[in-house]
Amino acid sequence: MKKITYLFSFIVLALALACESYTEDLNTDPNQFSSAPPELIIGQAQLGWMQLVTSNNARYAGIFMNHFTGEDRQYVAVNQYSTTASDYDDTWDDSFVDGIAAAQLTKQLASEGGNTILVGISQICEAAIFGEMAALFGDIPFSQANDVENFPEPAYDSQADVLAGIQTLLDQAITNVGSADASLYAGNRLSSGATWAEVAHSLKARYYLIAKDYPNALISARNGIDTPEKSLVTQHTTSSDTENLYYQFMVDERDGYLGATESHLLHLLNGTAARVIATPGDADRLDFYFTPYSDGTGHAPNVTDTGVFAETAPMNIISYEEVKLIEAEAANRTGDAGDVTAFNELRGYLASQYGGSFPDTASASASAALLMEIIEEKYITLIGDLQPYHDIRRTANMLNVPPKTGSVIPQRFIYPQVEIDANGNVPSPLPGLFDPTPIN
Repeated sequence: MKKITYLFSFIVLALALACESYTEDLNTDPNQFSSAPPELIIGQAQLGWMQLVTSNNARYAGIFMNHFTGEDRQYVAVNQYSTTASDYDDTWDDSFVDGIAAAQLTKQLASEGGNTILVGISQICEAAIFGEMAALFGDIPFSQANDVENFPEPAYDSQADVLAGIQTLLDQAITNVGSADASLYAGNRLSSGATWAEVAHSLKARYYLIAKDYPNALISARNGIDTPEKSLVTQHTTSSDTENLYYQFMVDERDGYLGATESHLLHLLNGTAARVIATPGDADRLDFYFTPYSDGTGHAPNVTDTGVFAETAPMNIISYEEVKLIEAEAANRTGDAGDVTAFNELRGYLASQYGGSFPDTASASASAALLMEIIEEKYITLIGDLQPYHDIRRTANMLNVPPKTGSVIPQRFIYPQVEIDANGNVPSPLPGLFDPTPIN
């Protein structure tokens, strides 16, 4: 990891983060920088979290799992599953410097100031970023991360230990945040009608699922987000650098790089590939997700004003849909009869959203058929999200999503060049793109 102190890391991200206009209330002159209150630093941690889960990493995962297609320049190589260590440098910095270090600094300063709720919010942010990084890379620095004085080259904790450690962080966070609304310290970056405790329980469910601890995933999901209005989502505007990050990439930065031509997700929605549960409403969802090219040669993710990736469209950080499908899967795997109810509740919500028919399941509780329906629905519903990529690897691709090339979907992100060059503790031999992470 880069050898950067907490304070210096915050200076860097305050100056350099692409979405800095989200923090228009941060009025400190960078040329006169001395310190900043934790109430402002938490915004930078949240931006690091948003960047990790809704930007380039989500696009790469979307191509890997055949939601999208890389159609120009560097993205053609990604579509062929050809990436290099340097392609993941920004992911590492966005997470450890822009996200985790800012969350840890917030936690430290909030604790010194007696702001217990803000301590808990920073722990939620810290745990979520660590969780995604462990899911993507496998073993990562955790217990020694960002302690530069004592551990200039931090050791790597096992993926399982990191996933266990973030559960402890989230338990502490739930105690610290109490009944505080998730709108508290969310600024103009995040929005939710939930409490922070409900967000934390939902994240616990996600990372228990990734760790294949289905009984605890079920318990946590039932304590988490339980209505659509409680989804934790990003906020965007039409101002420069505050638009939806998919929109920014596809419209402002790299027009034509990311498409969806002949993607498996497109085929499931247009009927070219059969779904395990017939869903007439997919015709309406198709129009929300994708738009055809004007010359009829293919499709692209929908960035129009009525599309899923519109300029001001929110992106899910953790959603009602995800939590309800975690509940359904965990119930199915543990023999809990609530699997049918949870799945049908989600299908009913989708019908209300798209105005089409999303029939209830006819499959029996605890059946393999219902499990396939649940996993497939999550693959389709969570477009633009990292979670279906985690599911494909966790379930050994039980949906049989066709790889773009070869016979296997990439099993991980590979360690970045900045880490290989700076940290002698990076795993050796270096795992490749098709080597499963330890939990898988």
